[in-house]
Amino acid sequence: MDTTKIDSDLVSKLIELSQDDAITSRPEGVEELYEEFLSKFPKNKITELTQEQYCLGHGSITDNYCRWIERGLQPIFGRYMPGTAKGHLLYLKKDGTLYKHQSLSDLSDDDALSYVLKIHQIIIDADVNADITWIDQDNEVYDRAGVEPKCVMGAGRRARLISIYNPDTILPISSTDHIEHFLKAFDVPESRIPPYNQVIRRLLMLTDIYQTIKKEHDLDITPHEFMSVLYSEQLGIKPSRISIYNDTNEELDELTISMFDNEALNRIVYGPPGTGKTYCTTELAVQCAAPDWYCDFNNDPLDESGRRERLKAKYDELTDKGRIAFTTFHQSFSYEDFVEGIRPIVVEGIDGSSNISYEVVDGIFKQLCTNARTTEQTGYTQAVNIEGKNIWKLSLGNTNISDENEIFNECIDNNYVLLGWGDDIDFSNCSNRREVVAKIEQSHNISLADDPNNYKATAVNTFKNAVSIGDLVIISDGNHKFRAIAEITSDYEFLDTKERSGFQQLRKVKWLRIYSPSLPKERLFDKSLSQMTIYQLRNTTINREKLKQLLTPEPTTNSSKLPHLIIIDEINRGNISRIFGELITLLESDKRKGGSDAREVTLPYSKLPFSVPSNLYVLGTMNTADKSLAQLDLALRRRFDFIELLPKPELLDGITVHGIAVSEILTVINQRIEVLLDREHTIGHSYFWSLKDLDSDEEKEKELGNIFKRRIIPLLQEYFFSDWERIGWVLNDPSKHTSEQFVQTGKITPTVSELFHSSIKGLNDRRYLINETAFNNPESYKKILIQLKSKSSDGEA
Repeated sequence: MDTTKIDSDLVSKLIELSQDDAITSRPEGVEELYEEFLSKFPKNKITELTQEQYCLGHGSITDNYCRWIERGLQPIFGRYMPGTAKGHLLYLKKDGTLYKHQSLSDLSDDDALSYVLKIHQIIIDADVNADITWIDQDNEVYDRAGVEPKCVMGAGRRARLISIYNPDTILPISSTDHIEHFLKAFDVPESRIPPYNQVIRRLLMLTDIYQTIKKEHDLDITPHEFMSVLYSEQLGIKPSRISIYNDTNEELDELTISMFDNEALNRIVYGPPGTGKTYCTTELAVQCAAPDWYCDFNNDPLDESGRRERLKAKYDELTDKGRIAFTTFHQSFSYEDFVEGIRPIVVEGIDGSSNISYEVVDGIFKQLCTNARTTEQTGYTQAVNIEGKNIWKLSLGNTNISDENEIFNECIDNNYVLLGWGDDIDFSNCSNRREVVAKIEQSHNISLADDPNNYKATAVNTFKNAVSIGDLVIISDGNHKFRAIAEITSDYEFLDTKERSGFQQLRKVKWLRIYSPSLPKERLFDKSLSQMTIYQLRNTTINREKLKQLLTPEPTTNSSKLPHLIIIDEINRGNISRIFGELITLLESDKRKGGSDAREVTLPYSKLPFSVPSNLYVLGTMNTADKSLAQLDLALRRRFDFIELLPKPELLDGITVHGIAVSEILTVINQRIEVLLDREHTIGHSYFWSLKDLDSDEEKEKELGNIFKRRIIPLLQEYFFSDWERIGWVLNDPSKHTSEQFVQTGKITPTVSELFHSSIKGLNDRRYLINETAFNNPESYKKILIQLKSKSSDGEA
């Protein structure tokens, strides 16, 4: 590497900082820690590890291999973040069974473990003194390991393995986007930086820079010391994203670990307002519902805005697929909204009229439970092109009526659909509605002249003459669900049978999707369905994008095996007993379907049996300023695990306004609130988040004034029940000159003596004024942090 093209000032500063023991020194005991790791997991013995020795999770030994790789070696090699436990390809679930990467699902547990360990061993055995760029090529790894091409660990894991077994040669860094960041900092042209998925080539290029600087300047610096300098604040080239050497969001990381490594089903994230509880649920939901996707995504070189955009897009996709649901509890939220209730429904009759009916409608929780239980049957695994196709709604009876359900099962078994209208009449020679009417009149010796809109004739004509080969048919289940999707493959046929009269009009189909139980209409329709047996679905009723998603095959098409998650925002604001009802018991893991003490209840409105599936996760958020943890419903507390998110002023580091660090302002304010109230009423960092997007000092000063005027002071007013004296204490107003105080309580005119007769004694002046000029006064903010040693001479302090 030609270091003459690197900024000489950067190299000089790097050399200078390399002599600073405060930056480069390791904690005491790390050499012994590394020797312990090597004694437990020697380089040539990896393929001999047992499942308990390799895997994270329930039932494994505490110092398992994956725990060492991810966390145990952090003091020596920095932090390695695979995303979730599923990034290790294997892990032990709470029930003791083995999670396997979906590409390994066809292997036995022993074969899957053997496969993963062989992949690890071949990478660990790589000779770093020779060419090791083959590690970037999946097929090369498969060939050298002697395994079938199924799956291999991500780029970060490969770099991690090479570095921990070659600490004297390879730089301890596993983030491929961080490597790219440092290469650019050393003036490597972007055109020369290897592609993102070639992490070993990138790592070797950065290692080459290290070796060259070390040699040219006769520098005594180890790979660990070199990386410590690169990540130091003093050098000034540290990536803006959270560093693997300095994780600043341990609470969120704890939540991720406890929620997905330990397979906890019910969690509540709680904390003061503005700590990012609702914001973090987007990422946590995607981690839970799509762990393999998240593991790959977590290694992509994205800035924060790009990262959030992709996460939100995946979140929306999973929501559209019925895998994630979001709701907010409030005082009016009820069991009928959450589980099921009777609702008035406007339905269109077969004569075109609109009528009111009262039906049992599923709530959001029951809908998600249905989605989580649903199994999808299909022998057709390719994507279906729906462009230009007509789409029809067809009723084949109701699942709750046994005779009608038998018709549906008959259709599934024989690959056709049947129309109930038409009795036992053969309409093969009828090419239009007029001929259909004539056939009905002839067969039944009746006249339909007085019934020009006869629905029997309309339904038969639509089924026989309007529906075409290639059209799609959605099979409804009542007005609020659907249970199958099919493609018409033949012209009309008459089913000649003596077993029944009716359901004899036939069209052959190819079943594309069959759902059991039926899916809620919201998965596909934007409006409620009509009672008419058959009619064409317009774009205002059916959502074609959702239909495309349903007809796009996925590696796992059985929803009952996929994680589903409901987010309940502000869970403590609802009446828990009223909302959950008898279902509060069913949330416990052993009471769920398939659990050791599985239970089910009969729902009060539908009278149907109901249980909570084991693949349904519940993630709640709770604002402790509304209600403390101690006040929460005891039945709920027993069934949920709780993770606290506190304000993180350090996330505001680097933001200064009026020459003051905003993080210091927030820290001091929260310290005073904690003394006067408690930490449940502190103020979160997100209240100041808008300052991060502003560049000019003028914009920041204006925005800080808006934050205090419109958010902080109203919040403090709520906290202290308009006790303006204590609000002033939080803002350190007693130490300020009157003109600098946010809240002014003295020298308000007219005075009390001027307002009331002298006979009225002992009045306490409760009046206050919000000092508008303080929001633009630098001293008002600076003196939040300091306590003046003496009062002002005029007594106005």
